[in-house]
Amino acid sequence: MSDGIRLCKVGMSSAAMMSDPAGDSGACAGLRAAFDQAMPWSGACRLSQDHALVGLFELDDWRRWLLQAAALLDGAERARVQRRRRPADRDALTLAYALHRLFLQAALDLDAAALPLGRDALGCPRLEGLAVHTSLSHSQAYVAIAVCRQGPVGVDVEPRHRRQVMEEIAAQTCHPDEAAEMARLSGQARAEALLGLWVRKEALLKAAGIGLARPMGSFRAPVGQALPLEPKVGKTCLRMLQAMPGAMAAVAAPAEVPVLSAWLRPPVVACPATARQLAG
Repeated sequence: MSDGIRLCKVGMSSAAMMSDPAGDSGACAGLRAAFDQAMPWSGACRLSQDHALVGLFELDDWRRWLLQAAALLDGAERARVQRRRRPADRDALTLAYALHRLFLQAALDLDAAALPLGRDALGCPRLEGLAVHTSLSHSQAYVAIAVCRQGPVGVDVEPRHRRQVMEEIAAQTCHPDEAAEMARLSGQARAEALLGLWVRKEALLKAAGIGLARPMGSFRAPVGQALPLEPKVGKTCLRMLQAMPGAMAAVAAPAEVPVLSAWLRPPVVACPATARQLAG
């Protein structure tokens, strides 16, 4: 993205932007239009009864709509954003929450600003009064969002540069069987495998709704196998998601449910006039 088409002021944090949240569709028209063009699934295919959806985002693609993203948030989300100390973290969380609402709007055919999004005791997102499960992961420059009607879902995304620190926590991350498998790897291949294991376990714990209450080393997280989630919930299956050069992601969804995933990118802006139109 060229500097000539950035429509938000450099250095302006979302905290300042949220002083006058508009909240209506017109105030977010450019962001909504860009998201609609980025969404790869249409109509009834978006969230039928036979699959789950995962959207992956690189936040730099969406920063030009930061002001409009802030207008989509509800009071509780704004409060959580304001608790972040660093302006960059507040901006990233603002975009993550807005993209979550827009993804659910596209999947469920409900207005983004009116979605009954709440949080459970662990801070995990919940759709109040709807038989729909959702999960949100945001890590520095990346966001992952999952939604599923058939059962619990969990998603996690991590930047690939975190491979460099995985060795420090390998003993806490790996089940003994996994530690034996990792012992056969070295160098970059080992670091890559450890990060993949981490995102799978994070996704599984989110689907189970227990966060980090269960030590990662106490269970295995193989790809593509049906795993017991919690009593009376059924089984889940872990899948690695479409790779990006800078990030790695995984999802845990009901074992019998296919998963559709995609990286969502806004349209390329060809000229300043087009940028103004998209900005609403």
